[in-house]
Amino acid sequence: MSKILIIDDEKDICFLISEILVDEKYITDYATNSRIALNKFTKFKPDLIILDVWLGNSELDGIELLKKFKELNPLIPIIIISGHGTVDMAVNAIKCGAYDFIEKPFNSEKIIIVSKRAIESANLLQENNKLKSITIKQIPLIGNSNFIKKLNKEIIKIAHSNSRVFISGIVGAGKKLISQLIHQNSIYSNLLCFIVDLKNITENELAEMFSEDEININQNILVQANNNTLILDNIDMLPINYQQKLLLALENNKLFKNYKIYLKQKIISLSNKNIKDEIKKGNFINNLYERLSTIKIEIPEINNRREDIVPICEYYLDYYNQNKKYKFSFSQNAKIKLELYRWPGNIPQIINYAQKTIILNHELNNNSNYEIENLPMDMGDYEQKHKIENSLDLSLKDARNNFERNYFISQIQRFNGNIIKISNFTGMERTALYRKFKSLNINIENN
Repeated sequence: MSKILIIDDEKDICFLISEILVDEKYITDYATNSRIALNKFTKFKPDLIILDVWLGNSELDGIELLKKFKELNPLIPIIIISGHGTVDMAVNAIKCGAYDFIEKPFNSEKIIIVSKRAIESANLLQENNKLKSITIKQIPLIGNSNFIKKLNKEIIKIAHSNSRVFISGIVGAGKKLISQLIHQNSIYSNLLCFIVDLKNITENELAEMFSEDEININQNILVQANNNTLILDNIDMLPINYQQKLLLALENNKLFKNYKIYLKQKIISLSNKNIKDEIKKGNFINNLYERLSTIKIEIPEINNRREDIVPICEYYLDYYNQNKKYKFSFSQNAKIKLELYRWPGNIPQIINYAQKTIILNHELNNNSNYEIENLPMDMGDYEQKHKIENSLDLSLKDARNNFERNYFISQIQRFNGNIIKISNFTGMERTALYRKFKSLNINIENN
């Protein structure tokens, strides 16, 4: 039976909706403010939330609470309830991720129909995600940056070599994708690679993974991943004593030969941290790092390779587009906006954004470009940072300087300070650009 959490500052409304849904065999619970709602969300684990957009005497209003729920569980369907005066807020909520909204006064039949549809839609989405995780789909390296171009040229050589690979980069940079691509191009590509996430792993599990006695030797991760690719995710989280065991095994596999086990495998290590800093702090053994990093791949964050943002977004537009008869892309203005946004969530945020763009524009049914107004409203940073200030109280000269300064700062950020690309895009000679930056007091290094 599906569970539904009802959130409204009026208990009578909560009870009314609850009675309607209980008659339809749903399990319900309610909350009258954001604090109680977040607590119930964790404990009750609802399949659907019905949320009043206006919550009185609450720390968070309906929109803020909606965003919080979506952070905790992006797939949770949320139906917004709105009064006549808050329809605009409800529409805004849809753009922020709500499934649908019901305007007060509502009727029982509509609540039942929309609730049923929302739960079915969420279940279908979860099932699709499960199928996608099971289906092995080779997603390519996407982008036009020098990093991606170089890696695309080298990935086959890296995969075919016996060398161990160490991939570093912040969360969401694409480490797992690159490790999977290396595996898929290796001699072990016909097998599912052996992945071990060393984050939050228990002492007992570690003891089994690095077992050296004859009885439990088959539990050792090197043995389990023999004749395969072994991916060690969050390698920096491995405790020092087990780092020593791993180092010993890599330096001398005599132990395994004693059991007539001859190791042959591709080892790929992944880390979110600056491993050199971890070595200096005494958290990671330098010799182990040297053993694991014959080939080093350091992935720049997406903000340092903005040429990749639009290609990634467009790839996943096509990936999530169910109507393959039509092809969607972005207008030039929309592309510029995408490139200027800072993407704090890195590549996963771009992928989610592409999926949300498809969902919110499902009514478009022909080959067309998404304009700025079609983009989901997730770019508050951009709007605040790059809006043109009201210049009516400035002289023409000051207003022009103000516009030019904002314009050139945006281009510097868009092209990561690459003066050649800025020159090509703006149509200005490089020497003229430097003079312009100086006259506008723009320091290219600080932008």
